[in-house]
Amino acid sequence: MRNNTASQAFGRDSSRQYREPSPRQSTPFVRVAPTRYSPLPNSRTVSPKGRPVWIALQAAMLSVGVALVGLLLFWPAAGIALMWNLIIPVAPALVTIAPGLWRNICPMATFHMLPQKLGIAQNRRMPEWGAAALGLIGMTLLFVVVPMRRIGLNVDGTLTAVMLLSAAVVAFVMGSLFEMRSGWCTSLCPIHPVERLYGTKPAITFKNARCDLCEGCSNPCPDSTPELTPTVTGATKVQQFLGNFLVGSFPGFVWGWYQVRDYAPDQVGTQAIITAYVWPLGACIVSYVIFKVGEHIFRHKDGARAILHRAFAAAAISTYYWYRLPGPASLLPDWFPLASHMVTTPFFLWFLVLRSPKRSWLKRPVMASTYWSNRFETTAKKNLIHVGATR
Repeated sequence: MRNNTASQAFGRDSSRQYREPSPRQSTPFVRVAPTRYSPLPNSRTVSPKGRPVWIALQAAMLSVGVALVGLLLFWPAAGIALMWNLIIPVAPALVTIAPGLWRNICPMATFHMLPQKLGIAQNRRMPEWGAAALGLIGMTLLFVVVPMRRIGLNVDGTLTAVMLLSAAVVAFVMGSLFEMRSGWCTSLCPIHPVERLYGTKPAITFKNARCDLCEGCSNPCPDSTPELTPTVTGATKVQQFLGNFLVGSFPGFVWGWYQVRDYAPDQVGTQAIITAYVWPLGACIVSYVIFKVGEHIFRHKDGARAILHRAFAAAAISTYYWYRLPGPASLLPDWFPLASHMVTTPFFLWFLVLRSPKRSWLKRPVMASTYWSNRFETTAKKNLIHVGATR
């Protein structure tokens, strides 16, 4: 039987030339040339025409992030007003209604994936235990950093800028080490648990502007899993507990946080620190106990338990907007708070509990193995195999 192994001859000009086989050789020669990724027909990733739009949006959001850090450092009053009175109040609603849009333009995610763009990422596979450990750290950061707003971040521009810069450095390092988005966006990011909680039922699904091919870097992929909740997570007991705890505890955590006032830097002492943490953490434990009682009651009814989970998610974001009104409170008319309550609470109850869409945040791109198999089949007949320039 003839040997079908393809031999490859490389010379100084091998990118343009290849050696012709001698009459005695029975093995075919193939030309190897670099190629760039191009979406398959009907691919669920962004088309070449649409990609510049997303790149422009990502660059714009990254520029906003850089400008925000600059304001926090050199014009603290403006930076604090922009971050805590505009960006952060809008973020929960955006993550609830269109989490895929946020995932496509998040400036921290853009910075995290910069090593991929620069070609310096090591692309290490994230192990299951690593994802669980990073998820635990991310959740801990969420419950630690949010109360810090009351004792410094809400009034100290430099401290807030240091926090953002530290997160950016960690995101960049994780992007340099691990494959695609597994190091930060789907594991260590402290905002990601909230995305999972609020983004249970997105109103719209976008094409993925981050990934050309799905390499399966995270399992399950939060961007591509329909009906994603915090409890749809990895197989480890740590991940399962964290997801369940977030659903049950977050309404109390949000409520407790609003029972604490902001402390000026000269007022921050032991008593202020204790107050800033006892209220939200104590309330979140009470909320989680109530949640677990409800789970026990509905332990044999999966549908009722799913509704319970969505109801707690709706309670968390409704509580947030009950206390946090859009815009400067001093400029709003007296009737606005009541009108806001009458609108936001029923809306989120309907949006998260009563609706039943089965959508993911983003459309999953074609699997890498499927793509390259297709490319090989269409080119092998021509004795011309294209391989990636770097991988």
